Amino acid sequence: MHLRILWVLVLTSLVVLLRPCDTEALSLGYTNSNLGAYSSAVQLLTVNSRQILPVQQSDLVFPDYLQRSHIISVYEEKVAQSPNSSIFLRLLADQYLRRFREIGDIDDVLRAEQAARRSLALQPLHNDISSMLLASALLSQHQFREALEVLNDTQDPSLDNPNIVSLLASIEMELGNYEATHQLLQNFAQEESNSGHNAVVARYLELTGNLASARQLLDEAMQEMDSFYTTSAETRAWFHVRTGDLAFAAGDFALSEQRYREALDLFPRHIAAFTGLVRLYAAQHRWQDALNTANQGIELMPLVETLGYKADAQLALGDQKGAAETEDLIGVVAYLSKVKGIYDRALAVYYTEHGIHLTEALQIARNEVAVRDDVYAEDTLAWAAAANGQWQEAQTAAQRATRFGTEDALLQFHAGMIAFHLGKREEAIKRLTQAVNLNPQFHYKYADQARQVLANLVPSVSFPIPNAIGSSL
Repeated sequence: MHLRILWVLVLTSLVVLLRPCDTEALSLGYTNSNLGAYSSAVQLLTVNSRQILPVQQSDLVFPDYLQRSHIISVYEEKVAQSPNSSIFLRLLADQYLRRFREIGDIDDVLRAEQAARRSLALQPLHNDISSMLLASALLSQHQFREALEVLNDTQDPSLDNPNIVSLLASIEMELGNYEATHQLLQNFAQEESNSGHNAVVARYLELTGNLASARQLLDEAMQEMDSFYTTSAETRAWFHVRTGDLAFAAGDFALSEQRYREALDLFPRHIAAFTGLVRLYAAQHRWQDALNTANQGIELMPLVETLGYKADAQLALGDQKGAAETEDLIGVVAYLSKVKGIYDRALAVYYTEHGIHLTEALQIARNEVAVRDDVYAEDTLAWAAAANGQWQEAQTAAQRATRFGTEDALLQFHAGMIAFHLGKREEAIKRLTQAVNLNPQFHYKYADQARQVLANLVPSVSFPIPNAIGSSL
């Protein structure tokens, strides 16, 4: 056992001590997400070996997370013994961020920020890894512009570190600066790619209307990460979750469920995998499965999105009392988010979809756009403004949300319904048709609503329904 711990410790030390070009930076953005939903964290992934495992061994999992707290205690002791060691502080910051991604303790993000800042104070130059760790910690706290400033101050405008470029591109996407993202990624289009960089490119393709290309690139990145035994379990699981997210967006529910379950096999605590499964089950009206899976995820981390699906499942199953209790818990989580200064767009979405606290939903959405003006922030604002009768604001936000042709059925549905209300018939038909064509079961209630509106607008045309494409029910 002690030898195993020592082995893990040595490997995790090596990957952080490697030169910056050996550290892959990629975005955990996501899925219309928030802090708790990894919604917007940037993850530093490290692989210290390029020895690809034989296919039959690719299912082996590097169990680094089992020793995470012990590794942290070792580095804390080393830092206490050598407080002026920028290297030990860098190692410690990396481990804090890894534990945050594994168990979701926000205090670990604050610890990582402090350790990274101390490392940079001791070694301001030639310490790119600490800069990336600091940027990641700030990004996890939704301090997007501060994270961007840290990286911009790291090196000269030549931007010769592709890992920093990938991380910069991730942050620019969170801020909605897609032109800047394109320029950053284009500058390295001819460079040797790696799975971390490709994950960032895939996210850009996803957001800018190239879902099929994004899926292909991310699937290749996932397979590459699976081929390295020393890839951490949580990291490998993240790639499977993201491929599951994109499969859901494309209406491929069988593959989506498979990827989420693979993620949980790799790392049983992956909250994003639970949330993805719950969303999928809700869309299919598999309410008991949705409730069971939501409960599993909530035991690990009570995210607003997962709690919202739980309340929906409880209502669908006739448990009104349970749903009310879950809504009360959502209120508690919302209060804690305010205390921490984090405005959770998932909360605005839940309030809007359920017709409650609409004024607050609109304010949260506006705050979110002010912090990061990405397409999903604009989409959240559009739907919340529409629910509050602010139709001009809703239309403007919907136009911005769809300006890149993002192939997300829910986003297209929102824009279509706003256009329908404003009497823009052709625009409504275009958006709603795209929504149901992308994913006939994109939402547990809105998918049917989209088909109903289309049936009234163009009664001579039939639109995809779940059973017509062989979706599992």
